Amino acid sequence: MSFPTAKAERAVTAAGVEVLGVRVPREQACTVWEEWRGRHGQTGWWPYVTLSPPSDATEWHGHAAWDAGVLEQWVGEAASQDHDARAASVLVSACRWAVEEVANADDDFDLWRSDYDPDRLAPLLVPAVERPLRGVSQWATGSRDFFEKDLRWVNFVAARGGYEVPVLLPFVYTTWGWSGYGDRGLTPLDTSALLRRWHEQWGAELFFAQGSYLELVVDRPPLDPRGAAQAAAELHAYCHDTVHDPVRIGDTMARSTMWSLWWD
Repeated sequence: MSFPTAKAERAVTAAGVEVLGVRVPREQACTVWEEWRGRHGQTGWWPYVTLSPPSDATEWHGHAAWDAGVLEQWVGEAASQDHDARAASVLVSACRWAVEEVANADDDFDLWRSDYDPDRLAPLLVPAVERPLRGVSQWATGSRDFFEKDLRWVNFVAARGGYEVPVLLPFVYTTWGWSGYGDRGLTPLDTSALLRRWHEQWGAELFFAQGSYLELVVDRPPLDPRGAAQAAAELHAYCHDTVHDPVRIGDTMARSTMWSLWWD
């Protein structure tokens, strides 16, 4: 009824997670997403914008390795875990990895630590701004690189919030080290913890997910240096490929209404 000219598609993962999807014109993707985000409390279905139909979100080979019990356990843990503590552990682990594995003997370790310590980072940022900076979607509605398609998919998955999507569909997007779960590989529960923290702290919502690309719409981004430093440090720990310079991000993207991340 909501998309009378579009054919809705449906797919189910090996673990029984159902994904619904419909194609919409690229320029309408944000509007459609906003409408259905507003209806989430009534429908229970979380929308996200992507380039791929539901079948692509459910047919990744990795899904076969996780049965319904594993996903159910993940979703339960995502709902009950101390997400602030888990998010903090990601920050600490990233700092330790950077200092121990990346930095060399000639580096200024205090400078390295400032990238991950909001109290050290905050004094380096500009003063508080009066209103959020305008965020612009690079991929959901833009025409960057291979995203030059006229249509987008708006897919739906039953979830308590966008922060649950990575545990329901672990390959809806991929981060560095995701598939291997190596020494610094992030798990779906790590991502869920960060997304939930950002949702509660700053109103960040999962908006676009495709391959190694992620965009979050942020309703209440931090405007003061300390809050922006916290966001920038956590974004740096989560996605160093995009957030090379926490100071620049703390003054710009962290205080904007759109966070666009990309993993190499």
